[in-house]
Amino acid sequence: MRLSRSTSLLGVAALSASAWGLSCEDQLIQTATRLPGDTGLGGGSPSLSELACEGEAPKAELPPGAAFGEGEELASSPLVNTSYGALEGPGLSITARDSFRVYINGDLIAVSASARTPLFVPLSLLPGENVIAVSVHAAAGTPAALLHLDELERGHGSGSDWKLSTAPEGDWTALGYDDSGWPEARELGSAGDLPGCDPDASFPSNTAARWIGPALGTRGPIALRKVIRVEPIGFGEGTTGGAGATPVLVSTWTDLEALARSDEPAVLLLAEGIHDFRRKGSEVADIEVCPSVCSEDPEKTVYQVLTGDATCERPLVGATRDARILRFGSNKTLVGLGRGAALPGVSMNLDASQNVIVRNLALYDLNTNLLEAGDAFTLTQPSRVWVDHATVKWISDAFADILAGTRGVTFSYVHFDGSTEAECGGRERWACTITDSEVTMHHCRFDEVSTRAPVAVGSRAHVHLFNNVFSNISDWAVGASCEGQVLLEASVFENAEAATRRSDCSDATGRGLLLAVPGSNIYRDESDIHLGGDGEPADAVFTPPYDYAPERASDALAQVISRAGAGGPWALPLARE
Repeated sequence: MRLSRSTSLLGVAALSASAWGLSCEDQLIQTATRLPGDTGLGGGSPSLSELACEGEAPKAELPPGAAFGEGEELASSPLVNTSYGALEGPGLSITARDSFRVYINGDLIAVSASARTPLFVPLSLLPGENVIAVSVHAAAGTPAALLHLDELERGHGSGSDWKLSTAPEGDWTALGYDDSGWPEARELGSAGDLPGCDPDASFPSNTAARWIGPALGTRGPIALRKVIRVEPIGFGEGTTGGAGATPVLVSTWTDLEALARSDEPAVLLLAEGIHDFRRKGSEVADIEVCPSVCSEDPEKTVYQVLTGDATCERPLVGATRDARILRFGSNKTLVGLGRGAALPGVSMNLDASQNVIVRNLALYDLNTNLLEAGDAFTLTQPSRVWVDHATVKWISDAFADILAGTRGVTFSYVHFDGSTEAECGGRERWACTITDSEVTMHHCRFDEVSTRAPVAVGSRAHVHLFNNVFSNISDWAVGASCEGQVLLEASVFENAEAATRRSDCSDATGRGLLLAVPGSNIYRDESDIHLGGDGEPADAVFTPPYDYAPERASDALAQVISRAGAGGPWALPLARE
């Protein structure tokens, strides 16, 4: 992680974004008068009335029959948002001939008996398996539907990859249902092929969605079903979080902290918007910090928390810390809904936890006026971690500090924004250090940082970087040190002082190893500087133990700029108090 306007029959009010291409194996309707020859009717072409939508909209009834949802009541699902409309956030756009019911993971979330009326359902998907199910009924002729689901990463348009049944049995709208015996839906034409039925301007304009339905001439309601999986690739593949647990909408720090740290699997949801859980009143910690003057700007003073045996050349001054640390037990999923949940002043700490997913969150304003006062993500030997569609900005220390022994981690579609007035130079100093750990980063954006974006340290560090964007780097971007290994491919560097650096360690440990796959990376604005060697690095490094298919760097650039960060293309603005 797209949409279109037309005239409507049972239209859709939809989101913006680009849709996945779909197969077109069946012969398609190219105009209102050219219909598929194979109609399933045992002979010649059906009459135009089978899919015609001209004239007055028919009086429609919801799909009849218990198998198609008759008698069911709308469910209250936390995955359905009410804060935005079509093209303003993720969700499902649908138009049909003529009436329909819509389900997400077994919950009935929308109905329409108004023929030729567009419908948009603001909808969030969870990591793991999601089922979109729809029953459709036509007042006359063949039932058909046109659907576009826009998700944080990409759009999904209806096509022959949907399953269809005219006589569904069992709980066909639910997760885990076996639809292997259902045939593929037939593609009946593109958006724009059915005058009077096609959607209006609230439907994504660049959708690849196709009208789908049964063989022309079929009467009665139909059931349509599509399974969409939201899952990691890279070293973090197989991470499932709290899959199987009933999702819980959390609104207080007390509940969030208790449920996140518990021993039980959990899927925790945060409503779209700002959740300010920072310490207040007597909970705020009074501390002393070390002031120092920036060498490049004598008028600017920064304040650093002393760690370890560090000393200060000046008298310490008073300061406060109001941040919270969220610690995770194993088998947890934490998801921000809609256009993202913002957590000012929250740092996330994964110790020895296993199988954790964090998605669609913004971590920002973390003790911002201090240095060394908290990372956004601290990973201390967890295994199987997936951080997806996150925004990290105005952080006191590092964006991510990944410590030795961490295994099976993927960061995807994360926007690491380093612009900050609290640092000398106005940029994050050391973005991300990965020590003796296995980490994949793809479709991430490192912007306005000095260096370590990221750096791999230690002989057991295997870091795979593909389809990332590195912008406005004042020193070097990607580093390998102390025999750490980095595989870098299909990424873009813009306005970077140096793209890569390989270095030794002070204890005489060998130089880091880095392979920039030849011809795959793009270096703009004279960013093609590689420190610690001659030319683009070409060391022998590890081979990723998983399947992946990188885009071309030029294609990844647009995808990352549009989609990285909490909320994807609909990201809500962040502001400091």
